[in-house]
Amino acid sequence: MDDFFKALNKYDDFTEQLKETKLNPSLTVLLYGPPGTGKTSLTRGFAKKYNIPICVVETDRLVSPLLGDTIKQIRRVVDLAAEIARDRASFILFFDEIDAIGSERSNIHEVGEIKRAVISFLQVIDRINYEGVPLAIFGATNHQNQLDSAIWRRFTFHLRFDFPDFHLRKKIIESFLNKIKNAKIGVDESIFINLENEYKEVQSFEKDVKRKVGHRLSEFDDDLLWKEIIKRSKIDGILKLTHGYSGSDIERGTKVSLLKAMNTEILTYDMFYKALKLVGGTAIHVDRQNRLSSNRSSNRSGKYGNKIEKNEGPPEI
Repeated sequence: MDDFFKALNKYDDFTEQLKETKLNPSLTVLLYGPPGTGKTSLTRGFAKKYNIPICVVETDRLVSPLLGDTIKQIRRVVDLAAEIARDRASFILFFDEIDAIGSERSNIHEVGEIKRAVISFLQVIDRINYEGVPLAIFGATNHQNQLDSAIWRRFTFHLRFDFPDFHLRKKIIESFLNKIKNAKIGVDESIFINLENEYKEVQSFEKDVKRKVGHRLSEFDDDLLWKEIIKRSKIDGILKLTHGYSGSDIERGTKVSLLKAMNTEILTYDMFYKALKLVGGTAIHVDRQNRLSSNRSSNRSGKYGNKIEKNEGPPEI
């Protein structure tokens, strides 16, 4: 990502010579994965680091029931962004939940307006690329399987976001706990001690499983790591609880625990654990949605006689 943003900052200096050789690179990035895993936050962070202005568009707000309005609003947003990009020498237009206008056109349940919106979106991307405008177009989606295949192909870079593994969850949890301490609210030291002890134990199991299978396993590879831990250990701490939690889930749990801590003036391990358990993890909801979606596809297959194939998209770059 660093190389992309560095090049975006210099892109305007090379516009004319790139146009002459017809080598205009496509400044398009697709971020996909579960909600709350940092797609928008990461892009904002890089934009801030490289001092590039950014506009985040809630894509579903561009969709209108009135014929032609969706297309007009897409073009209006992109045209305005292109104007700013020319004036500022670089700009980022970020379409959040881009599946709202980029759904698979072969879906028999998709309305005509959305199909026309997909075509319009493809056209504006092609025009921006052809004109060599220093405008980077980002798209983010939680439903990559619903995206039109042509939308996939227009985005040059595809970055997949997953739920944080236990290494990253530990850092996220510690970060939020330290924020509470910085707010002059007490945090029981037992939370840090229990978290560190659990981390070391889980890390030990991870190394053991790696030796057995011959390579490092992701925490989300068929849950093999946690199945092994549950079978051989009595670990029942925060890291186990938050398996399948996004960073946003942990943040919500921290805010819930903060309300209690404000009354007692100290956050205890029990308070924190119960708050995290209360908010639950996004992975459970994603899994439930996938099962429901699968059932609906099966039902449609029986009703219409032809199964609707999902677009899995091209390989990641």
